[in-house]
Amino acid sequence: MIKKEDKIIVVGAGISGLSTVIALVKKGYKDIHLFDKRNYIKQKYSYFDECDSPSSDLNKFFRTAYGSEVYYQDMAIRSQTVVRQWNKQIKEENWEGGDPILIEKGNLFLTDNEELDEFGKATLKTRGDGKIIVLSDPRAREKAMAHGLDPCVADPFGLKKQGKTFQGIIDVEAGNILADKACRWMLYLAKRDGGSRLTLHLGKSIGEVDHLLEKCTSTGKKNVGICTKDGRSHYAPLTIVCAGPWLTELVPESQEKVKATAGSVALVKITDPKLLAKYDENKFPIWSWKTKDAGIAAVFGFPVSQGWMKIGFRGLKWTNPQPGLNSKIITKWSSPETETNIPLFALNSMKLVIKKFLPEIKKIDLTRMCWYGDTEDNNWLIDYSPYHEDNSLFVVGGDSGHLFKMLAVIGDIIVDLLNNKGDTFLADLFSWSRKREKKNIINKGLDDPRALQNVKMASPKDWYIFGDSKL
Repeated sequence: MIKKEDKIIVVGAGISGLSTVIALVKKGYKDIHLFDKRNYIKQKYSYFDECDSPSSDLNKFFRTAYGSEVYYQDMAIRSQTVVRQWNKQIKEENWEGGDPILIEKGNLFLTDNEELDEFGKATLKTRGDGKIIVLSDPRAREKAMAHGLDPCVADPFGLKKQGKTFQGIIDVEAGNILADKACRWMLYLAKRDGGSRLTLHLGKSIGEVDHLLEKCTSTGKKNVGICTKDGRSHYAPLTIVCAGPWLTELVPESQEKVKATAGSVALVKITDPKLLAKYDENKFPIWSWKTKDAGIAAVFGFPVSQGWMKIGFRGLKWTNPQPGLNSKIITKWSSPETETNIPLFALNSMKLVIKKFLPEIKKIDLTRMCWYGDTEDNNWLIDYSPYHEDNSLFVVGGDSGHLFKMLAVIGDIIVDLLNNKGDTFLADLFSWSRKREKKNIINKGLDDPRALQNVKMASPKDWYIFGDSKL
């Protein structure tokens, strides 16, 4: 077990890093150092201010529907309990105006099937019809209203009036979590409760890790800290790397388990007062289209937040293999290469759904690739590196796009695993050594059809939904 007096370095101030720090503070550790290349106090986790981590976003899905994966379901429910308490605390303290970080207006899993899919059936079984509404239920609208949801949740795109076949479920306790604000809140909690026990190293040079400090031993190597871009060496008996999709760049050995992959996102600036009212985050649900059908046309969307509507392509995530690295992140803010476009296939898939469901939208205003870390089986990698002796390096990765839902509890799980305590099932599920089912390809290089080198990229001329750039 880690001694409470030991210096602990945490790399990465996204959700996993923040939650880990909060848990370490809560459990009484006395010398915690948090590093990140972004100055989140100044930049406020805003994508529009050079923050390109997965956590730096307008919003994320918060759902408790996990089909047969009851361990994630239970984790999400426990996380939700804490976040609801945070919402009350934020209101009482009038923190940043007192508005909540989680807006529970439902999560709609929508398909064009006549029958409920396997995910819907499994979720109905594990969560019960008190928490899940089946869209084909004649009383779906009334049930949604009984849960305090807007009646639009039962058919937000008016498909019934159009005579269209649709099916799916409503996760009534799900909602839209404001990602950037949630991160700011957690950083605030870490600073407030950590006090002198927490030292922040945020910003270019002082917070950006150049490389791990490794010491050769008679039988291998151990990690002894990190070196930051300003040339300073920071020594500690334990380093925890919570770097999301950058994990493989800092810990190359993790490439055997994790790969950086990019989701495709489109943003639409909404200014029409009628549309702002119709798609307001305080009434309209988050939604997904065919995301559980295992098809490559899957799309999801959010209500309007901060004047923006976010729509994403979920059918495929993209890779960027480079010499010596199974996939390298490239964003608007990356260096030296940058990218603001997304693959044309992803954009066209989103445009088809926009035409079907959101005909009021004529043009996309911004696109981005949002990078995650994927494991072969979509279960996280949370374990000590077997390549570093004396339990000197601990890694948290493979978030697979769904770790944000566990923002309030994942840190406790991480610290328990650090100390070889807690749930043995989760310890095995997230272990480095476990052989994983190969649902995802993580090391196929340029032979992977998802490699950006193999796909055509869209450009702003493709942003017009109906193909007329004169609109």
